[in-house]
Amino acid sequence: GGKEGAEGPLARMDARERLQADYAATRLTTGPHPMTLLRPRLGDVWRASDLEEAGDGWVVRVAGQVICRQRPYTAAGVTFMTLEDETGISNIIIRPDHV
Repeated sequence: GGKEGAEGPLARMDARERLQADYAATRLTTGPHPMTLLRPRLGDVWRASDLEEAGDGWVVRVAGQVICRQRPYTAAGVTFMTLEDETGISNIIIRPDHV
């Protein structure tokens, strides 16, 4: 074994590189949620935990990993999505006129 705390021959990975390596190797990560790394660049995009503040009928922008998508034949082109971000789950309704 090597000395404790000794640096190996490879450069230390940053958070983005570790996330990419996790997904490439196992298709999941035990590190921070991917949205944590993207959130600073998203501006006015709402988090799942903020959606309680939205009023009825508001149109807001959200982002997250799609964990479920449904587009029932009987829904006249409406798509229902469930997204996961670093704060929780949000259920999204996407009307055909908003695509």
